[in-house]
Amino acid sequence: MNDYYVYIHLNPTTNEIFYVGKGKGHRKTAKTSRNEKWVEYVLKLTEPHKVLVLKENLSERDALDLEKKVLKKIDFHYDDLTTNIVESEPEWNDDSGILIKLDFRNIFSESDKKVSFRFHNLTDNEIIKSLLDFPNEIKLSEIQKEFDSIYDFFHDNYDELEEIDDDMFLDIESALDSINDLIDEYKVSDNENLTEFLKDLERERFEVEFILDETPKGMQKQIAKRIINWIDEKIKK
Repeated sequence: MNDYYVYIHLNPTTNEIFYVGKGKGHRKTAKTSRNEKWVEYVLKLTEPHKVLVLKENLSERDALDLEKKVLKKIDFHYDDLTTNIVESEPEWNDDSGILIKLDFRNIFSESDKKVSFRFHNLTDNEIIKSLLDFPNEIKLSEIQKEFDSIYDFFHDNYDELEEIDDDMFLDIESALDSINDLIDEYKVSDNENLTEFLKDLERERFEVEFILDETPKGMQKQIAKRIINWIDEKIKK
């Protein structure tokens, strides 16, 4: 049944998001079965926190997917929230949501009361619209599929690649993870212009060139060249 939804909890004064979750029924307003950091944050508020439903009538799988996307968007692009994710990969059967951990000493200090948070002057509808806007998702999902062929090749040959040269192996793994994170970052960006993405991708190319300068051998050289060729194709397009 499509009875799940994705919701957020916000500071009633600043509209700062401090919690993102999925659930059904009365989960969005429940105060029980909450992480201790959630409880600690809410107890410090001087009035009840705000609850907004971002999207409803979802399957559990779709709700989980949207929850992850919203969290990535906050993590990558909302620097003014001064937050960090405690759990970025929730378990499939976890409907307790994901807490965004905050430094309470800073958030509730006198100086921070003057901070203008990203959503401070926005209406509820504007906040929801902003969080659900993923203009690059289709384009970047296609790019992700192409990149996954290289990523899968690396993991399918993990042991063999590691045996060739351990240090070189770690450099290649780091480059692949960095590119994967870059795709994730721009997939949830509000900015429809992918020029910055291509610039960042070109910077990743330089890192892989450094690996090739170290004269990798065998399959390590093969995968490094595949990464370079793939990036060149994206930049030329």
